[in-house]
Amino acid sequence: MKLPQKPEDKSKLENSISYLLISGVLLSLTLLITGMVLLWQKQGSLAISQEPAVYVRGHDFFSFIYQEVTNGNLNGLPLQLITLGVVVLLLTPYVRVILSAVYFMRERNLKYVFITIIVLIILTISLTLH
Repeated sequence: MKLPQKPEDKSKLENSISYLLISGVLLSLTLLITGMVLLWQKQGSLAISQEPAVYVRGHDFFSFIYQEVTNGNLNGLPLQLITLGVVVLLLTPYVRVILSAVYFMRERNLKYVFITIIVLIILTISLTLH
């Protein structure tokens, strides 16, 4: 049985975006599963406490990421890995738009640069509003 051939006209952008999305999802999945396994080993269950220490903190999504990277106040490695997995999953489409904007800038396609910059601005605003 033969596997289907890849189309030869598939662009570099499509390949790059495919690898980025697959890598982001796999990294997120790995972090989430590792965090859940460690949490199960530590607690004997997957229940996360209702303590304020595990709540999302910060003014916006980016300040939350900064606080988690610099402080890491999530009561241990399992919750840090789970949080990092969710952050990676949320940032994967954001990085995809940045990759697209850079690609269109290199190709000097001003129409698509403008469109992707508008999408990037909208995504940034949505992540900065709380």
